[in-house]
Amino acid sequence: MLFHVYDAPKPAGYFINEPQGFYRNTLDADWVMYLLLPGLLIAIVVALMYAWHLHELPKHKAERKKMRQAELVSALTLLGLFVPWVWAVALFIAYMDWDAVDDWVLSIARRARDATSNPPTVNSEPEIAAADLEAPVGQEEMQPPQTVIVETPLEPVDTPTQPISGRQEPRP
Repeated sequence: MLFHVYDAPKPAGYFINEPQGFYRNTLDADWVMYLLLPGLLIAIVVALMYAWHLHELPKHKAERKKMRQAELVSALTLLGLFVPWVWAVALFIAYMDWDAVDDWVLSIARRARDATSNPPTVNSEPEIAAADLEAPVGQEEMQPPQTVIVETPLEPVDTPTQPISGRQEPRP
């Protein structure tokens, strides 16, 4: 025998709810442990395999997408064995659509560059799309909307001639 569960049979009154007959013999038998031990070991190995596959999920996703960051994700998943929050970062990197983020950042940079190179003018006329100027099919031709631009001269600002210091009396 590989091992023996009990050296001697348990005396009567050892259990709170004393098993009788077949159940008592089954609990004292070594063959039950020989059946349960391999099942327990197999269950532990299967659970560890599923945990490992879940842990490697970001790495496989990055390789499937052929990401430039695949090696980074692989290193982060291994480091995630010791520092759990690093695995969450690897998962984030693997599932993020970096092409969309790249396009978004570039569009912001282009808008900023265009805004600095072509500042908007104050009295510019609104652009009217060519589709707005065309007449609908089967209807008479519509006139484009007229825009009226009113230029008002700036009035000079009345500035006080005395320096502002301390409390001043209001002007009448």
